[in-house]
Amino acid sequence: MTDKIDIKNVAKLAALKLNEDEQQQLEKDLSMIIEHFAALSEMDLPDDKISIHPLGMSLNLAEDIASKSLTHEEALRNAPDSKDGQFVVPPSLD
Repeated sequence: MTDKIDIKNVAKLAALKLNEDEQQQLEKDLSMIIEHFAALSEMDLPDDKISIHPLGMSLNLAEDIASKSLTHEEALRNAPDSKDGQFVVPPSLD
């Protein structure tokens, strides 16, 4: 790859403090990743050969069928605590 990655700018954007050795290693790693993506983009793959399954198997997906579910009141009735029509949960941060 001919373009040089500005590692100091990347580190600044990611709020990372890197020493010189870490900067060199990160530059090497990012360059390798970019080269791999460049190689992938040059591959000529027809759309019919692309599969989302790693073994090329077709996925049997369930049909999306709407069904009756709980009403708002029924859901709140099962909650340990509710207020003003909403679930009350303990805070996640103190």
